[in-house]
Amino acid sequence: MAKRESQAESDEPTATSPTLDEFDAVSEDDPNVDPPSDGDGSDDGDADEDDGGGSSLTGSIGSGVGRVVRSQRTAGIVAGIEDRFAKFRRERKIGKGTLRSTYVVAYRGYVGNGRAYTKLRVTEEPVVPQQAEVLTDPEALRGNLRRFAAMSFPGVDVTVTMAGASDSAETARHGYANATIPVADLVPGWHDYEVRTEPVDPDEEPATARSQVLVPDPAAPFWVISDIDDTVLQTGLAEGLVAVKNTLFGQARTRRAVPGMATLYRAIEGGPAAAGGARAPFFYISTGPWNLYDMLCEFLRVRGFPAGPMFLTDWGPQERYISRSGTQHKRSSLRRLQALYPSAKFVLIGDSGQQDAYNYTDFAEEFPDSVAAIIIVDVGLDDKAEAMREHERAVAGRVPFHYVTDAREAAVVLADKGVIRAEAVDAVAAAYERS
Repeated sequence: MAKRESQAESDEPTATSPTLDEFDAVSEDDPNVDPPSDGDGSDDGDADEDDGGGSSLTGSIGSGVGRVVRSQRTAGIVAGIEDRFAKFRRERKIGKGTLRSTYVVAYRGYVGNGRAYTKLRVTEEPVVPQQAEVLTDPEALRGNLRRFAAMSFPGVDVTVTMAGASDSAETARHGYANATIPVADLVPGWHDYEVRTEPVDPDEEPATARSQVLVPDPAAPFWVISDIDDTVLQTGLAEGLVAVKNTLFGQARTRRAVPGMATLYRAIEGGPAAAGGARAPFFYISTGPWNLYDMLCEFLRVRGFPAGPMFLTDWGPQERYISRSGTQHKRSSLRRLQALYPSAKFVLIGDSGQQDAYNYTDFAEEFPDSVAAIIIVDVGLDDKAEAMREHERAVAGRVPFHYVTDAREAAVVLADKGVIRAEAVDAVAAAYERS
């Protein structure tokens, strides 16, 4: 059993994906932003320009402030403040006797090249309402806020065990740790693993958690990488404040799925007739925080979407950066999966609300043999729609890019490409009409 310190929050962010040998030591959260460009951590990004093309006092001030905010030095200061506040909060709770028990959440992982890649977090036990058909707005609001308020437990030794093998790690600043476990040949499907804390106090009971890792079926002709917000889960992006309300007051059983997408995803999972029963694996990449992981898993289950490993982000400030780039997170995650599964043919599904179209296009141009189709679903924003149509025309003939109005059009495209069976088109249309 190899003991090593987790690097979930301490590795240098890079713009390129790690090698396979580095997968066990690098977190999905590390490559979220480009690294600082010089030794003092300053950012040499493009300065803002005024309308006349020349420098202005306002532009210079804005550019200077931007560089300060993005600098490694500022990130280190903010992270230090956060650490001191967390220490104060923990000591205060201990003094008052209100510190709750140690709690472990283990996330779904994946297997490739004979290794299982797992991720976990250790925190104070959160006080979140039990799942119910409907919670009142105040209950839902308190539950969602408490997902972010639970105190992280850094410096906790953990052991991750699967199929008789194990790995150990130590949780980092925000309580996260990664573990990579060598595994023998496993049949395609889901396999259990267990996490156990190693308390320093012999009188303290260890905290445990269980989750699963996915062994993708190599016989599956197509694999899916999907966005979450506004691709499978409606956020109300096109309705302004509705998106804020949904985030604050939403819960797994009340959040709405994008019409027809669950039926479409199950059709992709089942595959074409030629798949011979091999089920397409699903991977979900989102800039959403790990704090919402349990809600997202429950949402996918309740709404009938295929389960799959998630690539989410840590929203807390890091020692090298304060804010993170969603674009870099998604691009790094895409390249990570391609490097681990180089023979897979991916169907990339996203929406027009953010940068999915451009992230997927760049990936397809870099790895053309790895992409079977790009599906971008319209979110109802007129300015985005025109940009997507222009982009589709620009990449026509180079990239299998398809901008669609909804799940019905997506089904037609994927049936034409042999990704789903022809009869699934009517099923998706019927599900869309019922939504």
